[in-house]
Amino acid sequence: MPQPGQRSTAGRDEILAAATDLFAESGYDAVSIQAIACRAGTSKANVFHHFRSKEALYLEVMRAACSRFAAASELADRGAEHRYTEGIVDFLRADFVQLRADPVHAHLILREVLESGPGRGQALARDVFDDHFRLVVDLFREGQAAGVLADDVVPEAAAVMMIAAGVFSFQSRHVLRHLPGVDFIDDVDRYGDTMGRILLNGMRARTRQPGQDES
Repeated sequence: MPQPGQRSTAGRDEILAAATDLFAESGYDAVSIQAIACRAGTSKANVFHHFRSKEALYLEVMRAACSRFAAASELADRGAEHRYTEGIVDFLRADFVQLRADPVHAHLILREVLESGPGRGQALARDVFDDHFRLVVDLFREGQAAGVLADDVVPEAAAVMMIAAGVFSFQSRHVLRHLPGVDFIDDVDRYGDTMGRILLNGMRARTRQPGQDES
């Protein structure tokens, strides 16, 4: 039975919103179904009416959080070279913009990535992050197939580096901005361009042919 002030008819979206806030604030292990019910103003029975278990609710919260970032990072339809070069820069920029624009979901994702154990980590990889990761991997694979990107680079490793660049920059930006020369951290266009160019071109000096102008 709902307690006074609780509504047994709280909807799925209201429960998801309450769970999102609590998981972001305290992490999976510290949050109970009772706490989620109280935050949503409903009963435990109604939470279980919508979600069969705490883990099922948690995975749904994480899928919803990740879908925001996947949607923000959709790539425009471009010509081949621009799709695989400018597209990577755009992807980095979009991810960083979304991380800063939606800190609740960003902190939720980052907390769970850092704190999940082996079992929950496997569920997160399989049920939550796989689609977003494949989107990045496919971008590199298609660029390799088109002859625009080097074919001797493991695309999954490049995807890990690309995602890590955004995550670390977001987590550490309040410190990084005070380091000499890291003023680009607060400029999303410069950030995307700088990190994207390094990922695409590396640090190796380019050898110019005689008479070739420096670009």
